[in-house]
Amino acid sequence: MAGRGRSARQRGEVTGYLIKLIRESIPLTQERLAVELGVDRVTVQSWESGRRPFTAVPLGQAIGVRHRLGRLGANATLLAALDDAAEADVILAAVLHEQVDRSDIAEQPLGWSVLTHRLTDLVLWAVLGQTPTFARGLPAAHPRRGPVAPGPALPIEEQRTFFAHLHVLAERAATRREPSVLLHRQACFLAGMDPTRTAAGWLAQNTTRARRLTTFHTWSPLWPDARSVVTSLANQGDPEPLRDFIARAHPDDACERAALNYSAYWVGEIPYRQRDDSFMPGALADWHGSILFRHLVQRLDPAHPFVDLNIHNIWALLAARRSLALDNLAASRALLDRSVRLLDSDQISAQSRQELTSIVYSLRADGFTGTGTGR
Repeated sequence: MAGRGRSARQRGEVTGYLIKLIRESIPLTQERLAVELGVDRVTVQSWESGRRPFTAVPLGQAIGVRHRLGRLGANATLLAALDDAAEADVILAAVLHEQVDRSDIAEQPLGWSVLTHRLTDLVLWAVLGQTPTFARGLPAAHPRRGPVAPGPALPIEEQRTFFAHLHVLAERAATRREPSVLLHRQACFLAGMDPTRTAAGWLAQNTTRARRLTTFHTWSPLWPDARSVVTSLANQGDPEPLRDFIARAHPDDACERAALNYSAYWVGEIPYRQRDDSFMPGALADWHGSILFRHLVQRLDPAHPFVDLNIHNIWALLAARRSLALDNLAASRALLDRSVRLLDSDQISAQSRQELTSIVYSLRADGFTGTGTGR
């Protein structure tokens, strides 16, 4: 779990709810788990409710709890997310801090390291109430008595405050004498998740870096910053800036490598956390691509706000890792089906249509005929 300094009071909603799911996956009651962990029932109850944040537990004790949960048979997928859940609580506490407009910008954990899909999912679990991708499809817990919250959802007022404070952080990060590009882009990216669409106008006013994409001759730290802004605008209902970015901001191999390395990192193919974006234009050496390939295929949906970006990334991925299609037969058949469906629609750009046509031609040359599973 990333951490540095003291920026806000501790919170425990995300970690607590995850601990509850972990306990139910064993399954044990709170009383029985307390016995197994050598603590009292009130401690377990307080962890799960967030009243006593698990992030406040000393590191050695937290490691011991995690190992005991594993020995008790806890779901491995949920258990593996515990560190990210703790970091999500740290991020929430810092963003929601009442003095976010005056606090030390360097102490904002949202700018400490590059977000991953799982960590972002855990933050949005509390803010939007949407179940994290990794937790969907897991075996259902035993029925509980009475009404039970479906997740670690924040009160409505705190949800609004979260998005409002992201605007403050992004603006502060951009106007510093030494701008914090990582904090700016990640605040903009999360702001684009605002379901009220109120971020659209604000993001449009903060696209100075995105408008400079035509000056990109190779990768620079402003490249991922511009990318985050335009993906946020797409999520707010305006896909044109993202389409323009795809068409104009990949002028050389360094930018194409950056797109693929970042995507691979996002889905967990690069297993170690990155402190900044400088890893992006490096060689495509430390990851295979199967996880990323399946992730992108699942998101080839005309209703997906990033569908054009997903198409481009699949096209670039298959150009760089030609064997992926044959290594992932089911995903490749689904890719063919989804590509044909998208080509029949009018919801993608002209460039996406060309790239999909190339993908379909290549898959059919490899003998794929589709199965209908992508429809």
